[in-house]
Amino acid sequence: MRKDVQKHLESAEMFLKESEHLFSGCFYNGTIGRAYYAMFHAATAALLAKDIERTSHHAIISAFGELIVKPGHLEPKFHKYIIEAFTLRNDCDYLAPFEAEKFSSRNSTKSKGIC
Repeated sequence: MRKDVQKHLESAEMFLKESEHLFSGCFYNGTIGRAYYAMFHAATAALLAKDIERTSHHAIISAFGELIVKPGHLEPKFHKYIIEAFTLRNDCDYLAPFEAEKFSSRNSTKSKGIC
């Protein structure tokens, strides 16, 4: 495996673990950000494994949809997830205050009753 692909997969795993830790502490804005970066690094790894390089978040998300999902390498839901996570991450980071708790409690049965 290429070193750059491996590095992005390791980053994806680290961000996923951080997201789970933040979720368990009811830090939803942080959870969303870290979950997005886990997806972002996984998508980047998938593209690099096919010798496709992109630099911006938008370009990576777009190429992931066109060159990984559309040809059938992954189910379309994964492209939808990264688009939704990107939007939520931006809302959490740039809209003050963004109430991820309300979004989470409406949209995730897993989060209900935890915090």
